[in-house]
Formats: sequence, structure tokens, C-alpha cells
Amino acid sequence: MPDKRLFTPLPSQLRQQIAEEYVAYALRRDGEPDVGRRTLARREEYFRQLSQRPPVCWDGEAIDPVAFRQWHRGERPLRDAPALSRWLVRIARANEGEGWGVEYLLQRGGFDGLGRGGRPLRPRDFADLEETYHTRIFREVARLFGLEYELRRPPRVIRASVMLMARLPQRSSYLLLLAGEIMGTVAFLLLATQGEELLASRPAVRDRVRELLDEILVDEVGHVTFLLGSMTRLELTAVIPLALLYLATSRVGYYDADAAEAALVREGIANYSLAYFPERVLRRAFVPAPYWPDAFDRPPWRRNG
Repeated sequence: MPDKRLFTPLPSQLRQQIAEEYVAYALRRDGEPDVGRRTLARREEYFRQLSQRPPVCWDGEAIDPVAFRQWHRGERPLRDAPALSRWLVRIARANEGEGWGVEYLLQRGGFDGLGRGGRPLRPRDFADLEETYHTRIFREVARLFGLEYELRRPPRVIRASVMLMARLPQRSSYLLLLAGEIMGTVAFLLLATQGEELLASRPAVRDRVRELLDEILVDEVGHVTFLLGSMTRLELTAVIPLALLYLATSRVGYYDADAAEAALVREGIANYSLAYFPERVLRRAFVPAPYWPDAFDRPPWRRNG
């Protein structure tokens, strides 16, 4: 069963405050937004500082960039790739849907208008801008291994879901968006866990990858909690079934996990809890007090480890 606190509507007064609290949090974390350039001041500063730090490079077995590109493009079966190469291909593919979707949404003014008419930015405006940095972060991870790639165009079913959300009324689009975010956070947490295990023998690379992926997890947890905090009781009852449907649709489209791995993601969705996420991530994320876990638990894929 999912954590009931997450799927119990907040008191109406607190629901009304969630948007203001999230915007204040985002300004502290992101810095000043520049909508025209689609930038956030503190995110730009982070990448500037990252470029000046001593390089961390993979010194294990070399990864053939030609084979990597073939696996990434689907020209060779991914199941035939070594474990690390397979993980890196999935890193390169992880942002395909969001990367395409955010570009599409930003061209249309985002979910909430991106300050159109001179009004202040709303929570999803910040979230839309944050997503553009996730694409850059995934590329930074690949570059640690000497790899470059271009985002593939996502399958039609994924493009159609983004276009549907862009056209629906806000409440309906938020509900579908939350379902996708819940599915995405579970799948991404599993991907990050796999990276920790694959890179355990190279702590310098592992720690840099952890730092980069944490930046995404911090954002995504905040996206989930803001949306949860804005939902009514009826909307919250629909979220988990929609997230499970989203997983099934994604697998039909391009989610290439094997059956056992997909079952772990499905279990993580069905029993969704912030306790799955590392405490270091939650301490930096937007987590309203009613959602803070009493204790930290291991996600399904680590319970027997």
C-alpha cells in the first residue's frame, strides 16, 4: 500500500499555500529565472563551477563509442551490451520523453504560461525550466565515460501523451503529469541504484555520478510533492492507477526494462513512499512537513540485498 499521508488531501488552507511555498523554495534553489533564455541563475552557476573542478574520468574497461551509439540508436540489441554500457544507454535515453516534451511545452508557454502578461512565475514554470537542466546533467554523466549522444525522438505514444497534457485543463493535466512523475521517480531511483552498484569499484566516478543524479532526484521529488499537495481527495484516488497505466504505456512505447525490473518499478509505484529516497535527497527537496517519512525504508530492489 502507498504511504497514506501522500494520498490524503492536505487541509484546504495548506493546499492554497503550497504554490507560494514551492515558488519560494524554487527561487532559493534555482535563483532568478530568465524566461527568454530559459535559464535559472543558480543552475547556470552550478554548471560553471562544475566545469572548473578537477576532471573525473572513467579508468575502467574502455567503452566503444561506436558500439554505444549503435546500442543507443537501437541498431544493435541492447540485451547484448555489457552491463555498464547497457546502463549508460539507458542514461542517454532517460530524458528522451521529458526532453522532447519540455521543448514542446516551452514553445507553447509551458503548463502555466511562463509569466505571460507580466504575472509572476508559478510552480510548474520553475519545474519546466528545471527539466531543461536534466538533459544537460545526463550528458555530463555520459561524458565521464568519454561518450556523446543526441536525444532520440520519443515514440508516438509518448509524444501524444505530452500533447494531450498540453491541451487539457490545468487540473486534468496536473493529474496526468503527477502520474507520470510518480512512475518516473521510481524508475529513475532504480536507475540511480544500479549505477551505484556498477560503479562501486570506482568511488571517484561513483560519487560524481551520484552528485549529478541527485540534482535530478531533488527536483523530481519536489515536482511530485507540489502536485500531491495541490490535489483533491478524488484526484488522489486516481493517481496510482494512472501511474501504473503510464508504466504499461511506456513499456509499449520504449521502456526497455526486462519483466523482473518492470515488476520492481510496478511494486514501487503501488507502494509509493518518500521513504524510498535517500535522506540526503529529501533534505534538499521540497517536502512539506505532512509528507516527511517517519523512517527511511529500502526500495523493493534493495530489500533482499
